[in-house]
Amino acid sequence: MSRDPNVALWALVAILVVGAAAAWIGARRADRNGPRLSGTAPFDAASVRAGEWLLVLDGAGPRKIQVIKELRVITRLGLADAKALTDRTPSVVLDGVDRASAEAAHRILADAGAAVRITETAPVPTPPPGGWFDVVLDDAGRRKIEVIKEIRSLTGLGLAEAKQAAERVPSTVLRAVDQPTATAAQSRLRAAGAAVRIVGS
Repeated sequence: MSRDPNVALWALVAILVVGAAAAWIGARRADRNGPRLSGTAPFDAASVRAGEWLLVLDGAGPRKIQVIKELRVITRLGLADAKALTDRTPSVVLDGVDRASAEAAHRILADAGAAVRITETAPVPTPPPGGWFDVVLDDAGRRKIEVIKEIRSLTGLGLAEAKQAAERVPSTVLRAVDQPTATAAQSRLRAAGAAVRIVGS
């Protein structure tokens, strides 16, 4: 009894479709489990130990979305914060971690196409004679736009972060600066209409 060739053809098509679907489902599951390098497990942020190394992102490269995904796994940041790291390069991805963790994260980001480097943390500066001071904003006052401009000028923050500092008071505008720097910042913010104080840190 001869077989219908059309039946055999459709059976082959069905097998190929099922195989492709299974491969797609497997890839989706692997993606949800975290980024993988060849022969390595996903990055475990919980296993990072304290150390003397920085991981710095110099550029996201052409695969920015993939780099943002990897950053979220490595840093546990939300989408907006991870994206901010790629927008404001160079940016510190990991600060004060062990060498092995820095190298593992470096491999993952480099594999995603990012420009990254590992450097040693800067030595702790010697306190000035008068000690360190924080500049704390207690109230932005009525001229909030001018205060936000001053915050951006003093800190280098973006508009959203400076606006947040002006609205969520009290907020520390400058941290661990010498007294002349703190006094100058206080004067500029007060001139813009803000209520500011200097606190020893």
